Amino acid sequence: MEKRIFVAIDISEEARRKVADYIENLRGEFSNLRVGWEKAEKLHLTVKFLGDIDSNELQNLTEAVEKTARQFSNFNLQISQTGVFPSKRNARILWLGVDDEHESLQKINDFLQTECEQRGFVKENRNFKAHLTIGRLREPNKSKELIDSHLNKTFAAVEFDVSEIVIYESQLQKSSSIYIKYKNLNLQG
Repeated sequence: MEKRIFVAIDISEEARRKVADYIENLRGEFSNLRVGWEKAEKLHLTVKFLGDIDSNELQNLTEAVEKTARQFSNFNLQISQTGVFPSKRNARILWLGVDDEHESLQKINDFLQTECEQRGFVKENRNFKAHLTIGRLREPNKSKELIDSHLNKTFAAVEFDVSEIVIYESQLQKSSSIYIKYKNLNLQG
């Protein structure tokens, strides 16, 4: 049976609270708009999204993530920027960005991509951009004020320590999805 899988970095509880407060403020300010706001418990930094994979592929992925975790030591990240995808004019996703002084997330992503490719997984076409998705615009054409407000806000920076990589299963429900930790792998480099 296939599972919907992604690899991520969790954020600290303090960061989770601050981001949740930021989301609540935007939600309150723009309560008239249809936006899929991200729930606090689901906030994470995706390193690699795999989609539906079978148990053999999941075992191969686990080996790739284990090898990746052995290559890297704990590091710090700081959530501190606002942004949108794909562009301000055509925004669909609201996100918060990270300051990663030593490009540790990029290095983890590069290493994991190589390990996954060697195990038969398809290489990502898009360039990696570390971000925390906070909302999905359901009515982008009505959301210009929200987009401008988000991009002009200053998110009060919050720093946290990264000590593990997590493999998540995303289970689709009627109205949204839930994330279940499949495996946590401590950084050991």
